[in-house]
Amino acid sequence: LSKTYESLREEFKRKKVNTKNVVVIDAISKTLKEVTEEPENCLFVRSPGALTELSLIISKFLKYNYDHLIFDSVNNLLIYRNKSAVERFMLNLVNKVRNSKTKAVFIALPLFLLLGHVNSIHHLRDHLQPGHIAPYVQSPRQVTLLGTLATMVEHGNNRNRLDLEVHKILLHGKQHSWQPVHGRVRLSLHGKVDKLQPGTLLLIRAKVGPVTNFKTPGAFNYKGYMAAKGIFTSGWIKNRQDIVSVQAPEERRIRLRYLPERMRQQVADFIKDHLPADISGLYQALLTGSRTGIDEETLEHFKATGTMHLLAISGLHMGLLGLMIGSILNWLFRRSEWLLLHTYVPGLALMGTLPVLLGYGFVAGMNTPVLRALLMAAIVLSAILLRRQFDLLHLVAAAAMFILICNPLALFTASFQLSFAAVTTMALFLPDLSGTRLQHREVPEKKGLIKRYTSTPLLISFTATLGTLPFMLYHFNRFSLIGPIMNLLIEPLLCFWALPLGLAAIPCIFFAPDIAAKLLQFGSMGISAGQYCAATGAALPFASIWTITPDKGEMLLYGALLLLWYFKNRKPARILPTLVLGSCFLIFHFTQGLFWPKKTQTSQVTFIDVGQGNSTFLHLPDGSRILIDGGGGRNSSFNAGERIIGPYLYSQRIWRLDQAVITHPHSDHFNGMDFLISHFHPKILYINGDQRSEGNYNQIIALAKKLGTQRIIPEAGQVVEEGKTFRLAFLGMNGLAVAANSPVNDNCLVLRLTHKNRAFLFPADISSKSENILIKKWPELQSDVLLAAHHGSATASSPSFIKAVTPSLIVVSAGKNGKKYYPDPLNIAAWQQERITTYITRDQGTITCLTDGEELDCTPYEQKYNPARL
Repeated sequence: LSKTYESLREEFKRKKVNTKNVVVIDAISKTLKEVTEEPENCLFVRSPGALTELSLIISKFLKYNYDHLIFDSVNNLLIYRNKSAVERFMLNLVNKVRNSKTKAVFIALPLFLLLGHVNSIHHLRDHLQPGHIAPYVQSPRQVTLLGTLATMVEHGNNRNRLDLEVHKILLHGKQHSWQPVHGRVRLSLHGKVDKLQPGTLLLIRAKVGPVTNFKTPGAFNYKGYMAAKGIFTSGWIKNRQDIVSVQAPEERRIRLRYLPERMRQQVADFIKDHLPADISGLYQALLTGSRTGIDEETLEHFKATGTMHLLAISGLHMGLLGLMIGSILNWLFRRSEWLLLHTYVPGLALMGTLPVLLGYGFVAGMNTPVLRALLMAAIVLSAILLRRQFDLLHLVAAAAMFILICNPLALFTASFQLSFAAVTTMALFLPDLSGTRLQHREVPEKKGLIKRYTSTPLLISFTATLGTLPFMLYHFNRFSLIGPIMNLLIEPLLCFWALPLGLAAIPCIFFAPDIAAKLLQFGSMGISAGQYCAATGAALPFASIWTITPDKGEMLLYGALLLLWYFKNRKPARILPTLVLGSCFLIFHFTQGLFWPKKTQTSQVTFIDVGQGNSTFLHLPDGSRILIDGGGGRNSSFNAGERIIGPYLYSQRIWRLDQAVITHPHSDHFNGMDFLISHFHPKILYINGDQRSEGNYNQIIALAKKLGTQRIIPEAGQVVEEGKTFRLAFLGMNGLAVAANSPVNDNCLVLRLTHKNRAFLFPADISSKSENILIKKWPELQSDVLLAAHHGSATASSPSFIKAVTPSLIVVSAGKNGKKYYPDPLNIAAWQQERITTYITRDQGTITCLTDGEELDCTPYEQKYNPARL
């Protein structure tokens, strides 16, 4: 129903398929042309819509008890006949197949996609099932949990984390009792944690709530990431004393179930105790899959050099390990004449690698990424055993389908997309590699050997980079220009040196710890060398390129161009010019914002959800891109610029900032500016000149100076940007009558944007004292949208100031940790009494306002809240 007999015959001939016992029912050819001759093994139907004729012919062949009936495809019938007719036909056909000895395969892509969609919804709604813990903690609250430690405790630089399989929950408060529940909770805590063994029954007091995201376009979807792991609830343990081990008899099934995680815990603890902190973190990532012990600087080095995937247990690790073990076993087995005569030695060697790979998977905890890597390696090895390794694309598809059946949400994870994009591209463009066999070859000359062992890995790395490029840019907005070369240098150090020695050390940990320590110390030399290479490569100029987020059209065009390149030899005269023109168009479309900023007739003001902090992005009619503040929270380990604001700007296809403003030197307003200045290169940075700084403020100012960004301390009334219909200017507080000993907040830079008849006011963190000064200085403060001063706290937003501004909408930039005070409940009540619409970023998410000077629409990120038309 989808191909003609002639096309099938050519395909069978090309793949050398014996068609002696194959009969084709062709319902396509007669719709295209007149058929004069009918081959012996083909029957023609006048159209796919001729269901009666089709049914009679199929019934005829079912009587002969053919082994298989392949029906390709059900969805094509829907093009020719209505849904009810197709349903009756399929029901009749299925009943006939059931009454015969023929096995039928019905290809139905829409049905497959529908089942996948339904399965995904089922996984997403798993936490809504009766008895799940999630409905009990729909908002953060204190609880006591009774559950089993499901994973090893991962020790990070700033916090420890663990997953608890919950059995019972006790809600703190009046008239609450223990409730039986199920589900997994991710818990975190500071401080030293004693060695807890997975499978242990624990009683834990914690503050628990739903897993949340920053509600900002482009920001990492942590909620979806955790949902793919089956975790919908997270919490915080105040101190170690809130964890109590419960003595209970341990069943054998419990020991077996948690055996992989217990092994993983013991290996991680041994590595941590016997190696320096910087080395142990990398070695733990390589052997156990936990990267929590790696410091941010080292992670950045591996990201910048395109070798971050080497620190995750992937199909690459499994494949290289299997290749190395298989090659050694193949060489050993070929020494035996009996094995050569009575067995298939390459297959026997590959079978010997499976126990090693399985053991590696156990040590790594047998979690989803490890299972995916193990599955892909097992399928490829099995295919080689069955001598079907030339159909690598089919093997990749089989592995992907199996994973998605088990966990459909894996489709939306970066690791799944990157893994299968890399393997698929290699299968398409490296056919010789896809058919690699472990077979005896004559040893080439030394020069040829060196060339072979350098060019082949380089080609593999380049091809994988080519295939994963759009996904890398979509998820991470960066790629490494030196990635293929750095992979060539670092892969052998980690995968052929450190990894085998680490795996050899694992059994020794339990029987000969001294030998294990020596093996790990020797393996750590490879880790150190790899770490040095990554640091050296990351220091090179243009080692890593940051870009905007590609849109779906660009990603589809990129994929189409790759396919054109794959088919270029079939019709080069047509394909090559199309390929060149398509590539030029794609590059132009992707980079045009870098040279020609988008100009419109509207002003866009975006209040970005950065948690407990402030950041507002302005995109003005003349194309100017201005950022007011760039901070979120006061956690030094969390860079709001890199994690939230930068990804938002990239998602909006912003390559550069023209100007940036730090309203005052409090970290919740600037702690992401180092990243933003480095990657978005604003020409001008406005600061208030206050020397009472905190955090890394002085380093940010020094960085701006180093990069050539002009630093300006503006006075009240100074214009930032002005056009025919708009004006952005400072209203204070520099140059106004602010007391010399006033707090830092009262010296903030205050800005106001006007666009024809509409206005926005940005008062930063000023208190009511500075608000009164503004009222006296600027009689015209009226603004349609007001960013609540000092996050809506009790020290600001005085009644007189609100009366002077008369806003129709107040936006409060506040995070979940300051819910009691930001905004102040009295302020909320006063605004409600005045019937002023209020948006809070922790609830509504990022707020985007768009105006042409007449109409003004403000849309929250959370779609369940109605947009405000002012």
